Amino acid sequence: MADTDNSESISPVSVNDMLNYLNLDDTPENNNVLGGLIDQATDFINNSFNSKNLSASQLKADNTYILAVKALVSSLYYDRAMSQGVPAGVQMCITVLQGRYDEWPDKQD
Repeated sequence: MADTDNSESISPVSVNDMLNYLNLDDTPENNNVLGGLIDQATDFINNSFNSKNLSASQLKADNTYILAVKALVSSLYYDRAMSQGVPAGVQMCITVLQGRYDEWPDKQD
């Protein structure tokens, strides 16, 4: 994988991380569900800000990014329909990530 391509990157959050975070048993069913939710959350977060020029190692070192993925996985686990929308905590993390990584156009007169 190229340093600036994270499209196929492995999430900084593992199934074991989420099992511990959610205090769930290590079962094949939980592992399969969490694995899918981690993929979905990672894709959602990556598409919420300009992550294209960041390496997987940069994202894995960003605590706000990790928190956003964990919080979204947690929300998806308990409310798969997202009936309340994206949680406010996840939205706050995305705003921080956008401010940190999105490029702003030069001021034009």
